Amino acid sequence: MSDRFLPKRDHVDAKLTHCEVKYRGFVKLSECQLEYTHSDGERRVMTREIHDHGHAICVLPVDRDRHVALLVRQLRAGLVANKEPDPMLLEVAAGLIDEGESAEGAALREAEEELGFRINELQFVSSFYASPGILTEKVHGFLASYTLDDRVHEGGGLDHEDEDIIVEEIALDELGEAVLEGRLRDSKTILLIQYLMLAEPELFF
Repeated sequence: MSDRFLPKRDHVDAKLTHCEVKYRGFVKLSECQLEYTHSDGERRVMTREIHDHGHAICVLPVDRDRHVALLVRQLRAGLVANKEPDPMLLEVAAGLIDEGESAEGAALREAEEELGFRINELQFVSSFYASPGILTEKVHGFLASYTLDDRVHEGGGLDHEDEDIIVEEIALDELGEAVLEGRLRDSKTILLIQYLMLAEPELFF
């Protein structure tokens, strides 16, 4: 395999020299000075805003016998701000990793909170950045298995976190078709479905 994708130190020698917190709430927004070596060899400084609220997980549980998967639909403020005609986003279950919690533990917890299922056979897919120009958040993506016997409650999320989540079980062939036709709007959901399509195409066709 090419070493192109292996971790390596390049010649930018980048470091944050100063950060000032501008807002602290659910997120922390800081204005930072980033010092680095430009491709022309000159040492430069640029100013960037950095949005930090921790790291997250996302998980797509699949019932391989019935060729279906569990997703959620929920109101997203960013879609409202963008004046989307439908601000209810169809996506995989996801959430932040609590302090001291593993990514795997967070995936199991979020699936039970949002979907109402105790999932099993977690399979790590990838860790990725959704918007690295401003977000520090690294998302850890998983596939999982479930059956109808694994249901423990109705799902829907947590009231104290203002979650109002609709749980949907959708046929995999429908999800594959939606991906190929560009009808899904959430990047982490597209990523996990595409991975499953490549790894286990027999589930879709």
